[in-house]
Formats: sequence, structure tokens, C-alpha cells
Amino acid sequence: MCKMSLDNCNDDNDDERPKTPLEEDCCGSGCTPCIFDVHKTLLREWEGRKTQAKVKIADNLLSLLSYKPFVITNISDTSDDYISVCLEYSECKTENNVSLHLIPGQYVMLHSWSKSRPYTPIAWTYKSLVFLVKVYEHGEFSLLLKNAPIGSEINIRGPYGDFKYERNSFRQIVMFSIGSGIAALYPVAKAIVDDETEFTRVHLIAGFRSIKHVPLKKELTHLADYWNFKCTLQLSQLN
Repeated sequence: MCKMSLDNCNDDNDDERPKTPLEEDCCGSGCTPCIFDVHKTLLREWEGRKTQAKVKIADNLLSLLSYKPFVITNISDTSDDYISVCLEYSECKTENNVSLHLIPGQYVMLHSWSKSRPYTPIAWTYKSLVFLVKVYEHGEFSLLLKNAPIGSEINIRGPYGDFKYERNSFRQIVMFSIGSGIAALYPVAKAIVDDETEFTRVHLIAGFRSIKHVPLKKELTHLADYWNFKCTLQLSQLN
């Protein structure tokens, strides 16, 4: 169960109590975490007056408990069996001081076609998200995403995940990933490389079937131009 917290808890103000989800808010597909489990966690923390979150939930375009509407603005191939999917908040404009906040490595839940799946964004702006999606031959959700028309609506809630990297907390970090697992590590590595005050060296070791199945080639090559990033690809097939 992921650990979440509320800011500015005050038991004299019931307006800050986490809103109880409706029965129809649950997609019924058994996704993890379920919004009812998330609500229980937030409620316990509200009652305990914990204030651990640095980003106020009210200031985040995303919500832990309810889905927000996004639309597909671009789908492109990144390798033989991976696609990049860009989703943008579908409302015409956002409220003042409300934008999309994530910590590198966190994931969100995508919901459409009566199905829900967790995905880790590899990049984002104040109102859009980019996902790396592995397309499986019999993967119903990934195939639906690949063939979805531009403008299709996808609902998103989150973000979830406890991992938080502290600047310069290690001299060197070695990351291991297999296949689509690179989606969770790439944004963390990029955040370290992009930070001019960061002196940590990152060595990413990623395994794939062949060079044709390696996504993010351009992005990894760009990171490798920096002094503190190294990438090693382990391939099971050379041809």
C-alpha cells in the first residue's frame, strides 16, 4: 500500500476531510490501489494531523481519489513493440496555481474502455503526460491504446508511489531494468542528470530482446552525453 499524506490537516475544519468516493467512482476491475483503499489511507492521515506531503493535493491537477479527463494528442512508435502516448488535460484551461505535479518514478492509473492499468509517465508538463507503453500481442489495453484515435479520452488518477530520491545522497547509483521497467527508472535518471547541482553518477543497465526492441534510444543517447550518466544494454539476441 502506498503511503500518502494530506497538507494542513486541521480537525477544526471538516472542509479538509478527504471526500468519500461514491460507489460508481470505483471501476470494478480490481485495480490497485483501489480508490476506497486510498481514501482509507488519506482519512487515517487526516485524523492523525500528518503533514508530510510537500505538494498540496488541492494544488495538483491530478487527484488520488477521482479520475480526471485527458485526451490523446499523439501516438508514435519508439521501437518494434513500444509506443509513446501523449495525454493532455481535456479542460480548456486550468485554475490559477493548479498544475500537474509528480515525483520522478511515480505512477498513475489510466482508465478507459471499462479497464484500468498502471503506467509510469516518462515526461510531463503542467497539464500533459507522456507514457512509454509496451504493446503485447494479446495485451488488450495496450492494443486499445495503440489503435485509439487522436482525441480519445483517457481518465487518469494518481500519482502513487513512495520512492523519493534526495539530491546527492549517493556517490553512484546502479539501476537495473528489464523491458518496460525502464519507464520507472528513466525519469529518475533524467532528473539527476538535469540537476546542475547533482554530483551523483548513474549507471543504467537495461535488458531487452534485441536492439530493435530498445525504446528511448534518442533519449538515452542524449543522457549519455553527460559526464555522470552511463547506459549499458544487455541483449538476449544479437541479430
